[in-house]
Amino acid sequence: MNRLRVGIVGIGVGLLHLEGYQALDNEVDVVAICDLDETRITKIGAEYGVPQRYTDYNKLFTSGEVDAVSICLPNSLHAPASIAALEAGLHVLCEKPIAEKAASAQKIVEAAAKAPGKFMVCYNRRYRPDVAWMKSAVDQGLLGHVYQIKAGWVRETGIPAKTGWFITKAIAGGGPLIDLGVHVLDLALWMLDYPKPLTVSGDVQANFGPSGFKINRKPTDNALPVYGVEDSANAFIRLEGGTLLNLETNWASHTKPGKDDFYVVLIGTKGTIEFYVENYASENTVTFFTEIEGAPTTIYPHIIGQSSDHRYAVAEFVKCIKENLPPTATAEQGLTVMKIIDAIYQSAENSREIVLGE
Repeated sequence: MNRLRVGIVGIGVGLLHLEGYQALDNEVDVVAICDLDETRITKIGAEYGVPQRYTDYNKLFTSGEVDAVSICLPNSLHAPASIAALEAGLHVLCEKPIAEKAASAQKIVEAAAKAPGKFMVCYNRRYRPDVAWMKSAVDQGLLGHVYQIKAGWVRETGIPAKTGWFITKAIAGGGPLIDLGVHVLDLALWMLDYPKPLTVSGDVQANFGPSGFKINRKPTDNALPVYGVEDSANAFIRLEGGTLLNLETNWASHTKPGKDDFYVVLIGTKGTIEFYVENYASENTVTFFTEIEGAPTTIYPHIIGQSSDHRYAVAEFVKCIKENLPPTATAEQGLTVMKIIDAIYQSAENSREIVLGE
């Protein structure tokens, strides 16, 4: 296959995608970038040697200059941009979450099913070596039946408000639940090959953001819009197969200064794995509790870490295209995560448990 021609839509987190593609220098050419900020794309284009620059993604998609694109826009634009790219016959790597709500995600699933191109969600945390070790341990049956999962992402100070769209409900779809929780939800479900969610009970609160407390800002940042999302969320989810999932996520809390940690704990009949990442650490993150010859045993796997998991997600996407393989992070999985997130917000609003599909 000839070298893959790629375009990047959105030069925020899209810069990580650009660097990931350019690391595959014998397979890929990043030929175009697209962003509303003309000054930024001029600067980035010159710095990274990208020849074509666009401010309208539809013109990029129909230009004939690209075979595949990364969609790295605010959440509410993921569906319209992804669908437009798919309808133009392109392969699509879409940043998480797949959309700002399940109804939009459903439209992507339908478009992807009819399109010739491949669609993949950028669940980049899957590509950590410690996560791969956990997945292998579960698949080998080392944990037995996983009957409970605890998953979360917690911060001390970390409300993202530089641009404003993260705290605008219509654009983001929500706060830390859809920003951070989407990652650990995907990891938890992926470990068990995405069992069907049955019921959801959840609560969301905004205890810091509306008062302007614990928001990451600089004096030069633009004025903020009205704070319109939660800054903490908790949920209890029943999964098909008898597994219970406890989820917590927040952007701000009174805890250890500088804390920005995520975790997934898999509790099984033969063993338990604790995966805990402090401030984006890449090593010493996994502990395995089990029994050997009837004696309680604690194992600390030596797993060599990596920090650039976006690069590995991009490499996986390119491999799927070049080798005609099905993407491992599918549109259907992205839709399942969004159905759970929608149900958490619905449960919080109505103060009751939600039965999925009712």
